[in-house]
Amino acid sequence: MRKQSLRQTANRYLRMDNRGQFKEKQHRAFVIHKLIDDLFIIGDIPTSWDALKTSHIQSLVEHWQKYKIKPATLMRYMTIIRSYLSDIDCKLSNIDNQSLGLTRQYKRHKKITIQPELWQTIPEPLARLIMALQIQFGLTFSEAIHFMPDIHKREHTLWITREIAFNSTDRHIPLRNEMQKITLTELNKYINSNQSLAQRYGYTLLRCQWRMALMEQKLPINKNFRYLYAQQLKTELTPTLGSYQTSWLIREEMGIKSRNTLWLYLNE
Repeated sequence: MRKQSLRQTANRYLRMDNRGQFKEKQHRAFVIHKLIDDLFIIGDIPTSWDALKTSHIQSLVEHWQKYKIKPATLMRYMTIIRSYLSDIDCKLSNIDNQSLGLTRQYKRHKKITIQPELWQTIPEPLARLIMALQIQFGLTFSEAIHFMPDIHKREHTLWITREIAFNSTDRHIPLRNEMQKITLTELNKYINSNQSLAQRYGYTLLRCQWRMALMEQKLPINKNFRYLYAQQLKTELTPTLGSYQTSWLIREEMGIKSRNTLWLYLNE
């Protein structure tokens, strides 16, 4: 009788509660019915909702913990239960997550610190060139493997045409230092000036060697390393141009439209 009485009150509430989408309503009903059923299972069911005490909720949480229900799931259950009890005017104290000892564990990913000189440590030459083009010029993987010296290199600048640019927009990248010139000189050893790495070696081989090189360096295989170019420019140019002007210059050279993307690159 106790269980049936609690169910009748709960069902009337659920019929009247039209908040949320269908799946939310279903989940809300599941949790409230589970509350009643499991109180019955542990043999600690009150005569009515008015007779429900904090000790009932504590026993219920302990029961769920014995069955290895995840803390995050229990916290979602309790959010629904607290809302329900408040709506039916059943006021209980000390049923917040902290009082019930419910805490959620967040897995924190260890931040990988990568130095701009990383490309020089890669033994495989094609993967090393792709990494160098990303770090020294801010190119994407696709731009790096489709770069053709005859078309995209000028005397003091790179011209990334819309045909290979990731956002289909032309952009220019000045040659500022000796390392950039060394990168282009090494590139010429592996391709003719009128062809790209993709034309000479094929996408499949390049992608395979690139992934293997990253795994050997214990780096994420789907990561883009062009952000290091943005960070280098920020360090080099801010003292003379100022932060605002440098940020605009980085966006123009890298084809970045979003300020959020620029912030992510600079704070990677």
